[in-house]
Amino acid sequence: MTLLDRFRTQARDKHSDPLVRLAFVDEVPLAERATIAAIAREDDDPRVRKAAVAKLMAPADLAAIARDDRDESVRAQAATMLRDIALESFEELGETESLEAVDLTTDPRALAHLARTAVRDTVALRALGRVSDAHMLGAVARHAVAELARRRAFEMLRDQNDRSELLGVALNGDFKDTTVAAVDFLSERTDLDQIIARGRNKSAVKRARALVRDAEAQAARVAADVAAAAMAAIAAEPAVVEPLSELASPPHGDPLAAVVAAEEETPAIALTDPELIAAAEAARVAAEAAIAKRQERLAAVAAEATVAAAEPDLAVARRQLQVLRREWRTLSEALTVDEAVSATFLAADAQMVSREHEAHEADAKARRDALVRVNQVLGRVEPLIGKDDLTLKAVDRAMRDVRGLQSSMPALPSKQDFEVVSARVKAVLEALTPKSVELREAQDWKRFANVSLQEQLCTRMEALKVAEDLEAVAREVRELQERWRAAADVPRAQADALWRRFKTAHDEVWARCEAFFAAQHAQRTENLAKKVALCEKAESLADSTQWIQTADEIKALQTAWKEIGPVSRGKEKAIWDRFRIACDRFFTRRHEDLTSRKAGWAENLARKEALCVRAEALAQSTDWDPAAAEIKKLQAEWKTIGAVKKTRSEALWQRFRGACDTFFERYARRHDMARADRVAAREALCAEMEGLLSTDEAPAELLATVRGLRGRWLTEVGGRGVEPDTARQFDQRFTAALNAVVAKYPAAFASSDLDPEASRKRMESLVVKAEALAKSL
Repeated sequence: MTLLDRFRTQARDKHSDPLVRLAFVDEVPLAERATIAAIAREDDDPRVRKAAVAKLMAPADLAAIARDDRDESVRAQAATMLRDIALESFEELGETESLEAVDLTTDPRALAHLARTAVRDTVALRALGRVSDAHMLGAVARHAVAELARRRAFEMLRDQNDRSELLGVALNGDFKDTTVAAVDFLSERTDLDQIIARGRNKSAVKRARALVRDAEAQAARVAADVAAAAMAAIAAEPAVVEPLSELASPPHGDPLAAVVAAEEETPAIALTDPELIAAAEAARVAAEAAIAKRQERLAAVAAEATVAAAEPDLAVARRQLQVLRREWRTLSEALTVDEAVSATFLAADAQMVSREHEAHEADAKARRDALVRVNQVLGRVEPLIGKDDLTLKAVDRAMRDVRGLQSSMPALPSKQDFEVVSARVKAVLEALTPKSVELREAQDWKRFANVSLQEQLCTRMEALKVAEDLEAVAREVRELQERWRAAADVPRAQADALWRRFKTAHDEVWARCEAFFAAQHAQRTENLAKKVALCEKAESLADSTQWIQTADEIKALQTAWKEIGPVSRGKEKAIWDRFRIACDRFFTRRHEDLTSRKAGWAENLARKEALCVRAEALAQSTDWDPAAAEIKKLQAEWKTIGAVKKTRSEALWQRFRGACDTFFERYARRHDMARADRVAAREALCAEMEGLLSTDEAPAELLATVRGLRGRWLTEVGGRGVEPDTARQFDQRFTAALNAVVAKYPAAFASSDLDPEASRKRMESLVVKAEALAKSL
């Protein structure tokens, strides 16, 4: 590429800026698979390739990219797309593409995942046909969505006779068909006991219990037959029959208890038949062994619980503890558990509860942090909607950020937060989309305007062919290059001709500047030698402890550095880094020394800011006495804290003092505030009673409303809490309003305790009774 090739107008999919290519990929329709596939395979930037892979719907191309791409994230994206196509996640594709994607998948784990999660039977069976690992087959048999795939995986496990995986299916299977089939295949009592104690599927647990009951019933029948034979053999000694029948009782009870009970009931009778004595002793030994086995298993469960509680993966630890808790409850029923074993299990259980609580808090914090990050993105983007000086680049970047949120929304604290954020995202996209279209149209118009500007630049470059001042010519050439870069975007029809004209003139002018550049190179070489000397001097001073003197010397070196001109191209950064590192090493050491002295100030500042926060929290409190006492404690604590940096001291003190003053001003006015509340309550009741006079017709439920207002006046307000004159004025006002309401709507109060006529009649009746009573006296 020549010197000016980078200024040439390029197609957006070949543009040198990866962000432009990324925006182009975002706009390409899904139907243009060849274009998307070419970008996904050939683009230099992994971000662009990854974006193209996310829109690529060709399984063969995705498989090649997942296998051969040089970037891990692009390979992962291609594998994800291949998996999604296999799972028929896109409406544009059908079963043919899904099966092709399965055939192109080579990772056994991915195939097992497809067999587990595919909904269509043909897809799940196609993926399962290439899985042979027993552990993966067990996962499919336990969790596969497709029933045929589930059953086929179980048959393959059964053919391999893998007992551990079949036990895993019976313990953790999600579906009844495979879990029950696994239980039927497992016949050992230890396996059935595990399924009963730890099984997740209720149907499997029920089936295992049925099998155990059948086995125990069969054993009971055999024992009964043996007991019957023994009883027939010792028919002459009937006292022995009943204890032996208890020894042969069904195995649902405690065998050891049966033996002990039998001995207690027949203390004076001894078994004389050696076979019966042996049977009794065997029953005792078996009972003791059963109890010892349960105790041993309880100890093992406690140890396993301790290990499970320390499992790094919390989900695995939670599942393991859940199973162990069920087994502990089953084994510890009707059994005295050793205190040490019980303490071990309870400690593991408490540790797990603590971990789950911490995990819940961490998840809540992560959700809150995610909401903060989402609000930061939206807070940065939303102000752009009202701006008039937006650029297309800013709009594209904002829309890309918001679309990223829309496509991968993180978990938020609540459903309401999710809905609010989603609504904001939708509103931003709806507002910015027309702006993007408008700016793109403006950019197209700018391309046409750049044609005349490029023609002017060509004319100016051609005029430099005869200029004499080569230094000025070089500066002019650089200026024209920059201006051409700014106006490089023109329609393709004129782009090539204008570029050739500009480049021809440029090459001719540049040839005349070569002598000037040679002289300039010599000068820059000399400048490089001077700067190397300054670097050596700075490096000799970098470890000095004479802070003031050395700082002045290094500042002088920095001033001298600025006076030296530029150095040879390609060496500017290296020589500058060498000089800067030496200077930074000294000033960093000096800064660390100063920082150590400021540590005390920072600690005092943090403590005083904490007191300010606490005082501000109490400033609006109405819990007067406790708040006053707390603020006084804060003031006393303030006095015990040392000084802070002078530039922060006064502002911090004013902040603390302002919060305290705010509270104590309110504290001094607390009675006036309470009195004002009581006056406001009277005013509200009077206004509500007067408001009943505003209509021509009586309001609905007028009698109940007036009674309620009068009751509230008598019970809640009355004449308490205000000045007597004020209370009297409110009483008069309320009474006047009440009388006016009764007078205006007499029909509403007829025959009630508020009816004036009824009250008059009652009073006359009382007068008559009083007069009669007076005459009788």
